[in-house]
Order: sequence, then structure tokens, then C-alpha cells
Amino acid sequence: MTHFKPLALLLLCTGLLAAPAMAIEVPPPPAPTAPNAVNVGWMVFVPATITVPAGTTVTWTNADDSNHMIKFPDVKGPRMDKGATFSRTFTAPGEYPYQCGIHGARMTGTVIVK
Repeated sequence: MTHFKPLALLLLCTGLLAAPAMAIEVPPPPAPTAPNAVNVGWMVFVPATITVPAGTTVTWTNADDSNHMIKFPDVKGPRMDKGATFSRTFTAPGEYPYQCGIHGARMTGTVIVK
């Protein structure tokens, strides 16, 4: 005879153990209202690509409850809680790809400096 641990038995009886995983549709964060801004959340950057003139400071704002971190090949920002920001000034023209330092390649963006 198999013996169940009390928690497993409770989960089995309530159907939670056998319940299929349900996908939850989560909308992306809203588009930023400030110029030269990127909202971060729900595994995306909005906008994913931003184009700015040289000398511009871009500010990222975490819009969700998960921690995120802006990571460029040469610069890494701090861990950002909800509402926290990170800013970087881009002085030279070029393309600057970045990703979330926590979620990696699943969460990427690009700053294009003209």
C-alpha cells in the first residue's frame, strides 16, 4: 500500500495536483509617455528599439512586479524593483543592443544613436 504525505493527499483531493497548467495572457507594459524612455515589464521592453540623437539620455522604468536589470556589453545597471529607473547617456552614434541582466536573451532591446 502506498502512503501519501498529507500535503500531497490534500493537493490530490482538491484537484490541484492533477490540474493542467494554464497559460495566462499578460499585456505588455504601456508605451512610455516621456520622450527617450523605455518601459520594462512582462518580459519585454517598450519600445523594443528606440532611436535617439547623440548626446541623449535614455531612461528605463520597471513597470511590473518582477525585478529587471538593463545590461549592455559594456555597462550593467542595478537590479530594478517596480518603479525603479536606470538611465544611460549615449554620446556616440551606433547601435547598442541590450538585454535584461536577469532574464537574458529572452528579453532584448536596442538603442540606435544617430
